[in-house]
Amino acid sequence: MNIFEEIVKAEKSLKAFAVVTVIESDGLGTANPGKKMVQYADGTHVGTIGGGTFEYDCMKTVAGIIAKGKSTQVIEYAGVKLLVESYAPATTIVVVGGGHVGNALLKTAKLLPFATILVDDRDETQIGESIEIADIFIHCTDYEEALLSEEIPDGAFVFCGAWSHDYDAAALKGALQRDFAYVGMVGSHAKVDKIFGFLLDRGVAQADLDKVFTPIGLDIADGSPAEIAFAIMAEMLMVKNKGEGTNCKSIENRFLASNCESMKKPMGD
Repeated sequence: MNIFEEIVKAEKSLKAFAVVTVIESDGLGTANPGKKMVQYADGTHVGTIGGGTFEYDCMKTVAGIIAKGKSTQVIEYAGVKLLVESYAPATTIVVVGGGHVGNALLKTAKLLPFATILVDDRDETQIGESIEIADIFIHCTDYEEALLSEEIPDGAFVFCGAWSHDYDAAALKGALQRDFAYVGMVGSHAKVDKIFGFLLDRGVAQADLDKVFTPIGLDIADGSPAEIAFAIMAEMLMVKNKGEGTNCKSIENRFLASNCESMKKPMGD
């Protein structure tokens, strides 16, 4: 196994992981400098930093580091120094439906350091460009089951815009069973009322439906797929960064004010 291939695989997996490298040892064991291991949050690992009880004990420490998020630190155990580089998964945008708006949203997400997952029951003959853009494509026959897939991480931002109202209802039902940071659905008030009524009849709680952002997006678009996508992304960013969707011009005592002050300084030659 090429450990560097595993690192690339880990980055694409949308899972938290760490790269552990032996950087110094006393030379008495098998933990030789340069040995590497990729460890995931669930405890699975590829590669070795020496094996045996030494490796097992180190993995418990590394698991705690992974749980705290992204960091780089050096730890020491039994005379061995290890470089632990912990990586948190990128913010994930889940696009249910690779049609006009979904395609535009995938393109918009690529302007930001986000990972993208496309969920659709169609194939490359119909939505080939959207499939190519997405980091991961989940080809489904059941939209509810697709949203429950382990491939989609908790904390993801979900856009429901499938080509059928029934599919949006199924995707929404699946999404509301998960711990997602944001769930939104495209559609008119009439569509929303119809789907919400359908889901209420099937046991979905009103409190869960009240969390759904629908009709989706901020009120800034002209109705074209590209502008709708930017309006949706703006709303997702508002939720992600705990913003209020207010014009920065009217906000005082925020980080932008200090940035603006620095811009007032005379420019050099």
